[in-house]
Amino acid sequence: ELRCGHPVARVVVRGGRAVAVRTEDGTEVPARRAVLADVPAPLLYERLVGEEHLPPRLRAELRRFQWDFSTVKVDWALDRPIPWTSEGARRAGTVHVAEGMDALTRFAGQIAMRQVPEVPFTVLGQMTTADPSRSPAGTESAWGYTHVPQHIRSDAGKDGIRGRWDEREKEAIADRVEAGIERLAPGFRATVRARRVLAPPDLERLNPALVGGAVNQGTTNLHQQLVFRPVPGTGRPRTPIRGLYLASATAHP
Repeated sequence: ELRCGHPVARVVVRGGRAVAVRTEDGTEVPARRAVLADVPAPLLYERLVGEEHLPPRLRAELRRFQWDFSTVKVDWALDRPIPWTSEGARRAGTVHVAEGMDALTRFAGQIAMRQVPEVPFTVLGQMTTADPSRSPAGTESAWGYTHVPQHIRSDAGKDGIRGRWDEREKEAIADRVEAGIERLAPGFRATVRARRVLAPPDLERLNPALVGGAVNQGTTNLHQQLVFRPVPGTGRPRTPIRGLYLASATAHP
């Protein structure tokens, strides 16, 4: 049985075992074999399970859990394919948009300093190029995403983005993304017929698992990878609660 539109409010634990989930309307759904939780570890343990069911060491490690950078996503409806100067990019389903290693280094350094990057590095998907059924013949459906700090200290650009993510800030970061594409695909902006900008709060509202717009559900730096993911000693889907498994990007594989 598949139930949609019924958010889970609690994992029911009895005798150290996950025996059911309780939805927001109070309905309890029993688990015959196991509960698979496709949510970030902090949300699972602190919100759905409750600290009273967790060993002290896990509670302490969760306080040191580090989220990955926030994400801004832009969707475009284009009246023709993107006019890349690179022939290979015109045929690719996914394009990584940057002007070279120096630009990538500046981007990474600015984020590390909690600055909104002046020139975003963008991962761009050309959906119609990959699947012609996505939009009418001769057009392109595309998306792109870039990263910003979870907690913004300053803006490396001139727009004064501070993380309020109102319409002005959303349009400003989207303009930067488009400017980066335009440099490698002159005429790109003339192809845009419509765009939608999703800032970190928008992504979290659409999917509560994307905390602060963190699409990786936790940093993938070495200190939180492999046997250290989500916290040291728990590098697998199994949890300290019998019958409960972490089935999200917070755990390997």
